[in-house]
Amino acid sequence: MQTSTITPQQVMDVVLALPPDRLASVYDFALFVKAHPLSAAPEGDVFGETEDDLRADEEQWDQQFAASRDRLRRIAHEAAADYQAHQTQPMKFTADGRLAQ
Repeated sequence: MQTSTITPQQVMDVVLALPPDRLASVYDFALFVKAHPLSAAPEGDVFGETEDDLRADEEQWDQQFAASRDRLRRIAHEAAADYQAHQTQPMKFTADGRLAQ
């Protein structure tokens, strides 16, 4: 349902069809909505980045990964070999989730 196409009459029709014990809830919610009008949506995400910023960032990451693909593959193979040779140790974390020294 698109909110931009709802008419006051449609809202009234829904309210009139409700059982009497639900009217208080609808009334309370209507008062809440009236007291808290919507503010304009900010441009960008929670970090202030626009869609174009995010696309540019993704493109940069893609380029960096493409440029280092062989090196990353080599590092992954070395890590797998170390693991298979039992030359690794489990990571330890503090109670707050940080890497323990």
